[in-house]
Amino acid sequence: MGTFATTSRLHQVRRGKIRAAGASDCKSTGAIPCYHSFMSSSSAGRRWAGAFARAGLAAAGMALGLAVASEFRALQAARQEMFGWLAGESVTLDAAALGREPDPETVRLRAARAMLAAELDPARHQGIPAARAARESAERMAATARTGREILARRPASWEAAWIQGAATYLGWSQTRDPRLFTAYRQWEEPLETALRLAPAKRETVRFLAAAYLETWQALSPRKRQIARGLLAELFQDPDDLGRLLDPWLDTAADRREAFSVLPDDPAAWKRVADAFVQRGDLQGYSAARLREEKSLLAALHRDLLEADRLRGDGRLDEARGLYLGVIIRARPEARYLGLLERALERCPPGPVDRWTAERLAPHVARALDRCLFAGCELNAAALKRLTRFARDLQPPEEALAALFADGPSRAAVYERHSEGLGGEPWAPYLIAKARILASRGQVEEAQGALERVYSSWQQRPLYWQARADVARAAADAGATAEAQARLAEAARRAWPATEWTWHRGVARLEMLAGQPAAGVAVTIDSMPEQGALVELRLDGAAVGAFPVHPAAGAAPVLAVKAPLGRGLHVLELESLNGGQVLPGATALR
Repeated sequence: MGTFATTSRLHQVRRGKIRAAGASDCKSTGAIPCYHSFMSSSSAGRRWAGAFARAGLAAAGMALGLAVASEFRALQAARQEMFGWLAGESVTLDAAALGREPDPETVRLRAARAMLAAELDPARHQGIPAARAARESAERMAATARTGREILARRPASWEAAWIQGAATYLGWSQTRDPRLFTAYRQWEEPLETALRLAPAKRETVRFLAAAYLETWQALSPRKRQIARGLLAELFQDPDDLGRLLDPWLDTAADRREAFSVLPDDPAAWKRVADAFVQRGDLQGYSAARLREEKSLLAALHRDLLEADRLRGDGRLDEARGLYLGVIIRARPEARYLGLLERALERCPPGPVDRWTAERLAPHVARALDRCLFAGCELNAAALKRLTRFARDLQPPEEALAALFADGPSRAAVYERHSEGLGGEPWAPYLIAKARILASRGQVEEAQGALERVYSSWQQRPLYWQARADVARAAADAGATAEAQARLAEAARRAWPATEWTWHRGVARLEMLAGQPAAGVAVTIDSMPEQGALVELRLDGAAVGAFPVHPAAGAAPVLAVKAPLGRGLHVLELESLNGGQVLPGATALR
């Protein structure tokens, strides 16, 4: 009883305390009304906290809005300032392009770039006195450099700002021949080096720094010159940059060896260099560059042929075919390229070629048939047949001659039957070749009939009398054989007048029947351009070399070269390589 009474009293005391604690809010007794009062107090606190939070967010939003408005005003001000600057200097820039820039600094950068680009345009200074143009240029470039310097101070990672600062400083000083270009060179060089370090892949910096080094070459230390050569070697990998800087580099290089040291091993690049020497009238330089071009082209064609073989082995026939055709097209109609041409023709997957490709193959067809006619075919029958099919649209005499050498007289007869004027001059080579082939097969009457139809002017040539001798021997006709041999002996000599030269596809040709071996040949040049010419001599389809010839006072120059040749019929060709007509004259064996 005692314990129960004590416990009841404690409960009453606790209930009384709870009532006392909530007396101001609770009118009923018990724990539930007091809990309701507590929750009401917490909700009120949260309402106050929410109000404060909303007020804070509103303030932050207002601050952000003010910041955005301030940035927009700054952007607008920068645009207006730059438009005014460009307009004042008569520099045009698309307003939309400037309007797309997202912040004031990039607006200034784009405007400064436009100012720099305008200064590099040669047309900008036309019609303005030199002194005034230089002064105005220096002022514009000083402002441009200042813009770049200010942006770089705020954005140290901006390669464009560094480039603009260095390039504008250099241009301004260069235009006025300011001595600071050399005495304070670090003011333009260091920003350009910074731009190169920040963005090594950006060619604007490499291009400008290389051009600046070329202009100040005489003041550069050996180490700086080596750096400049490295920049040029990098730039010259690109054809456009090669076109821009090749002439300044050729003007600057100490000699041909130094000039060639930075050029890429690319046939197209060497051809451009050779053309540059032509424009300079440097025939020795042209000859040296063309020799490099030949070596580079041969190496490139060998690489392409190997790659084409690999692709064909992998089953990638379309890609392989493209490379094979590329080798065939780029190969020159000359003996050094014969192996490449033959392998490419044999391995190229079947398929048609376009007209442009077919036209590029015509010189190969002409050379192949020429060698077949005068000395025996150098291309095998399969390659020759493939070549003529690729070339297509050949003239009937050429098609018949190709079919004769590749397939024999029966196939060639198809073209005879569908052609008119078989006795005309264009058909003379075919009839001579046909007579020799028929004679070798013992078909004497048919061979004699072919010779009877050879055009009259060709009957004076040694080639015709060689065929007459072959047919006479096949017929066991001693009299005819003796006559043919006598005519050949009469035609054999050591010298030929200028009138013996003929022209074939723009190339001068001389058929020489040598009575005895010789160590070389001497060709008189009757006519050439005043500045001289570079001519290539080819003997029996193989290049002897490219040689510069110059006018001689009081006498026609003589081109004498070593070119061993044996007894028999040979074909000498002379071609001008650098443009301008070159007329060969009297020719003699040495």
